[in-house]
Amino acid sequence: MEKIQHSHVQVQGLKLHVAQIGTGPKVVLFLHGFPEIWYSWRHQMIAVANAGFRAVAFDCRGYGLSDHPPEPEKANFNDLADEVVALLDSLAIDKAFLVGKDFGAFSAFMVAVTHPERVLGVITLGIPFLIPGPLGIQLDLLPKGFYVIRWAEPGR
Repeated sequence: MEKIQHSHVQVQGLKLHVAQIGTGPKVVLFLHGFPEIWYSWRHQMIAVANAGFRAVAFDCRGYGLSDHPPEPEKANFNDLADEVVALLDSLAIDKAFLVGKDFGAFSAFMVAVTHPERVLGVITLGIPFLIPGPLGIQLDLLPKGFYVIRWAEPGR
């Protein structure tokens, strides 16, 4: 873990905490789930770096050591996709493999759909592909009792 480098970058007016390891020409960007931080990916980051990739993970806005947006209630998944693309820009990364878990899977899907030229591939864990659209997450397509549905219930 001591080889993982930490920094902060300015992205869309927010300071984001970034963890990186490896120097390969191909990049794997890890997108954490809820309520996690970059640390969830530490073992995978080391493994992909050892395989010759540059591994990057960051704390999404409002998580871990990253800044909170000034009006979080106005944020949406398009903002998260734009944040990922802006992060890639700030790190001089043209294209990356996106690996998303849970909450991070939605960001990976959104980036792949809205900015396919920036994506080498997408791997997601815990969430099936859902077509992004104006209605947001289509909860009716998820299996009955799926854990994500609980977070959509008022008061949870």
